[in-house]
Amino acid sequence: MDESGSASTPLRPVTVDGADADAALAKSRFLTREEVLRRRLRRVKQLGVCYRAHYWALMEELRSKYRDYSWTYGKSPFKEDHNESDIDNQNGGVVSALGGGDDIVRCRFSGCKTKAMALTTYCHAHILSDSKQRLYHGCKAVAKNLPTGPSFCNKPVLKTMVPPACPTHHQFGERCLARALRRAGFGNAVPSNRKPTVKLHVVVSEFVHQIQNKRKLAMKETAPKVETE
Repeated sequence: MDESGSASTPLRPVTVDGADADAALAKSRFLTREEVLRRRLRRVKQLGVCYRAHYWALMEELRSKYRDYSWTYGKSPFKEDHNESDIDNQNGGVVSALGGGDDIVRCRFSGCKTKAMALTTYCHAHILSDSKQRLYHGCKAVAKNLPTGPSFCNKPVLKTMVPPACPTHHQFGERCLARALRRAGFGNAVPSNRKPTVKLHVVVSEFVHQIQNKRKLAMKETAPKVETE
């Protein structure tokens, strides 16, 4: 791939800027500090130009692949017209490429007709049913408190998400945090732009307080009960 991002053209060697000056100084036993700094600066600038060119070429390729991925595995804008196209096909109409042909993989979950995600046979809503996947886990937010124990939301969330909550419970947690900060007297500490303005020592002290409470509860649960006669 050259600097323009075209992979069809043959590779050509990169010409180093100032190669003539470097060749003239190649046989020198010693170089001054200024000469060394000038040569390094010149090469770093040329390397930065190459990296930027490759970066934008990869971004264009990523945009193209993302468009193809969204069209193949995403929600089709013609999803509502599938039934009409099927009726037209039964009446002798032309088969449409967007009408859900045999090349579209459907979710294997019972009763689900959504397109499956790439490299799997399940859609995003039922990806946790795939025992081979390693990218998602269930939302850890408590949806209901039952007599048998807490019932978790368990919607698919990427494992890299911190905190491990779905978008609904993540927004709910932010609202609870903003309400708690207002009650503590910090006003609108979490504005609409999602950039907290609370000082660091306040957040650290609150986390320490919560950790101490959890440790106290854990010690109470594990401590042996003394029976009095």
